[in-house]
Amino acid sequence: METYTVIKKGKSVQHCLKIPPEFINKDLEITIKPIRPRGKIREKIENILKKHENTKPFKSISDPVKWQKETRSDW
Repeated sequence: METYTVIKKGKSVQHCLKIPPEFINKDLEITIKPIRPRGKIREKIENILKKHENTKPFKSISDPVKWQKETRSDW
C-alpha cells in the first residue's frame, strides 16, 4: 500500500483538520494512505459459516459459562 508524507505548517491545514492551537505555527508531518475496503462483516461471517457448516468449533465446551470466565481471565 502506498503512503505519502508531507510537511506542512499547522496554519496551512487548520481549515481542513482539527489541530490543537499550539500546533498552528509548527511544522506537521502528515501521512496519507488509502483505507482498505472492509466489506460487510455480516457477509464475511455468513460466508465463513457456509464454507464450514459441518464444523462445530464449540462442541467440546461442556460448560459455556465456565469457558467464558476462563477465556476472559486470559485477557
